[in-house]
Amino acid sequence: MEDLMSNYYLSYEKFVEHAYKILEEIKSQGHEYQAILCPLRGGFFLSYFMSNHLKLPIRYLEISSYTGKEQKTFHIGNIPDLGKGRFLLCDDIFDSGNTIRKIREIFSGIDMDIAVVLTKKLEQDLIYGEHLNEDQWIDFFWEVM
Repeated sequence: MEDLMSNYYLSYEKFVEHAYKILEEIKSQGHEYQAILCPLRGGFFLSYFMSNHLKLPIRYLEISSYTGKEQKTFHIGNIPDLGKGRFLLCDDIFDSGNTIRKIREIFSGIDMDIAVVLTKKLEQDLIYGEHLNEDQWIDFFWEVM
């Protein structure tokens, strides 16, 4: 079967541009966060960037659903104890929305804002750097180094 997805390469320079755009949007909202919630691995780079600029600790969540280009069942490892407050969830991409839904399920009752570098779907209250077509596969600079 032929792969019908086109590839989009997110360079380091483009990532930094998007990260600063997201940072400015977050700052303009004026919310106070307890910490950054980072789904590993995809959320690491944006979480690290936001942690440095917002002076917030990072809480790591091990969650994955992709094997290659296919989304499979969720594999969940470490789940941090968040306590109370508002959190900033940082991830690489909002694709199907399944990962974000699963994270919201895990942390039901926790207030969180969601920031992603790239999105394929425009969702209300989603802070993002760039909107892409749904038929694009993203190659992130950290995956092809």
